[in-house]
Amino acid sequence: MISRKYLLSILTLIILNSCDHKIKEAEIKAMIKNEWSGIPGDSNFKVADRMAIIDVMNAYSMYWDNSDIDKFFGLFSDEALQNMSKEKANERLDYFKTNSLQRRHLMANTHFLQQSDSTAYIKQYTLLTSTKNDKEFTPISTLVYDIWLIKVDGIWKISKRKMKVDGELDLPL
Repeated sequence: MISRKYLLSILTLIILNSCDHKIKEAEIKAMIKNEWSGIPGDSNFKVADRMAIIDVMNAYSMYWDNSDIDKFFGLFSDEALQNMSKEKANERLDYFKTNSLQRRHLMANTHFLQQSDSTAYIKQYTLLTSTKNDKEFTPISTLVYDIWLIKVDGIWKISKRKMKVDGELDLPL
């Protein structure tokens, strides 16, 4: 049985083609798969999913910066957690606490490169700062995260991440 969405997509393509509009192959495939084309400005994506992904990235920085390690690790898929260590994470957080350092990840410029109903790939710009003894503010570096996400039981989770540091960190990874 042919789905209603599929039929609607095909009819839309027929109508658009009959109006002499030139539709790129990526846009046609995206319409049929109900997937975003990856073209900035294309509005064929689920707003709720996009907002949920941005929410995950905002929580990422808040949970880490406030040493809420359990909630932080809860943002990751089971597969991603296999490559992570709570022990190492706690060691880093203890270092910051012992040295009276408050980290802040200021997330900006979430750029979507791919988004479907169940997967997404984004680049996330971040300014990493530190404040010592509630007085000395220091910008540490800018970071660029490559983040891949999957939807697990209706919840977006980070399935893989890569981080590029533009400068030197005060505490190497």
